[in-house]
Amino acid sequence: MGGAGVPFALDFGAVMNVGAASGVDQRLLAEVLPIAEDAILANLIDEPDGEE
Repeated sequence: MGGAGVPFALDFGAVMNVGAASGVDQRLLAEVLPIAEDAILANLIDEPDGEE
């Protein structure tokens, strides 16, 4: 899937703000967020086999 409308990143600032409001450990969230972003976006972006 290409073109407009394809997610390419999470809004880290928004995620950190929601985490702060929820009382989440900010250091842990900051460490885990890039890993979680990769996993979330991998499931949203449908790339044909063999393409990166």
